[in-house]
Amino acid sequence: MKATHRDISSMQVLKTNISRPFIQTVVILLLLAVLIVIPKINSWNDASRMATIQSLVEHHTFVIDKTLFSSTGDKVFINNHFYSDKLPIPSILGALVYFPLYHLGLSFEHQLTLVYYLIMLFTVKAFWFFGLIAFYLTLRQSNALNQSTISERACQCLTLALGMGSLYFTWSSTFNNHILSASQLTIGFYFLMQAKHLTKPTWNLFYAGLFFALAGTADAPILAFYGGFLCYLFMAPKQRKAIWAYLVPAIVLIGITLAIYYHISGSIMPLQINKSYFHYPNSPWLNENPKDQLSGVTLNQGGFLLTYAFHSLIGERGFFTYNPFLCIAIPYLILEIWRRRPYQREALVIGVASLTIIIYYLLMTSNYGGCAYGMRWFVPLLPLLFFFMYPFFTHFNKKKRWCFTLILVVSMVISSIGLNNAWAWGCGMPSGLCHGTLTRAGLSSTYAWSRCVWYWKMLGQI
Repeated sequence: MKATHRDISSMQVLKTNISRPFIQTVVILLLLAVLIVIPKINSWNDASRMATIQSLVEHHTFVIDKTLFSSTGDKVFINNHFYSDKLPIPSILGALVYFPLYHLGLSFEHQLTLVYYLIMLFTVKAFWFFGLIAFYLTLRQSNALNQSTISERACQCLTLALGMGSLYFTWSSTFNNHILSASQLTIGFYFLMQAKHLTKPTWNLFYAGLFFALAGTADAPILAFYGGFLCYLFMAPKQRKAIWAYLVPAIVLIGITLAIYYHISGSIMPLQINKSYFHYPNSPWLNENPKDQLSGVTLNQGGFLLTYAFHSLIGERGFFTYNPFLCIAIPYLILEIWRRRPYQREALVIGVASLTIIIYYLLMTSNYGGCAYGMRWFVPLLPLLFFFMYPFFTHFNKKKRWCFTLILVVSMVISSIGLNNAWAWGCGMPSGLCHGTLTRAGLSSTYAWSRCVWYWKMLGQI
């Protein structure tokens, strides 16, 4: 059977000659991946994950009592033992990296900084890098299939804007599930778009399902995207025939997660939503301070909900405040749906899933993500929202060039301030500039403006 024109166009995205902008992007991202890592455990969150990683490799158990990180507050007490309260899949990925390191003589006990750096490099940073490459290729694919007129330079600019001018950059410097989830969503979206244009989409749907499921088992609310794209596939006759390939990875990964829960507690209920597991001597989760309340176990109402929503979206921890490019991305996503553009169905799924996740966190949490730079829970939404900025580069003129450069510089300053410690409580914007971050802000500004001339020249080639 001959390949259709759409099949050929899709395959050419990867087989085409490697362009200069693509090579430049790969080199820049590789350098950032290797250099921008803070090899220090700065929070209960990453300490809890490191505890599981160490225990799995050194003691072959999920019990974290005998690890260097057992003092973390992010833990549960079950059957006289402590366990991490985090979803297990990210820690298992880390353990896969730590296993050969430990048997080569490197350990948390003796080479903590180096081990943490290497685990970061081959998990969070690797996914961050490949997520951005997938983002670039998805943009380029849309051009190859004549669904947009975005140039290679525009692909490069938009990819680097995501990779360096948003919280997707900030949170890539430390071990966390949000960057893993965001990157896995992006890679899954790339394979889904490949499947959309193939007559035999089975393997692409399998990979899309695998990465979407990885994202959901790293960050549970992100399963909203998996469910949204499952409905999307049911509405597409060509893809519906191979939908089993999309389902298999999720069944396996969710099954593994639930099996681990059952092994630990005798129940498939997620550990982090069972309040009784947090009742132990000196538990930090037993007081009434909103900053110390568990997520997912209470429902916000009234005035507190309004205040919390304001500061989560546009206030001190505002999702839009920390990611100025969303002021372009969100309107273009709405226009994609309203004007029935080529990615209307994808925009509808992404918009509904993103809104569902935001509403969930506004209703079911109360502490802005705890000690964190910005609303870290919303970071996984960024790559797929950024994708819909592609029409901005249609009829790209001097006015748009100035607008993009200005927002990019501001965004790079904001994203760079949090690099030193994304887990710091007192580094919120804008009040964070009064909490010891003026030096970092100055250095970040210098860095951003030093890149401004290069970006200006690059934008001039679009």
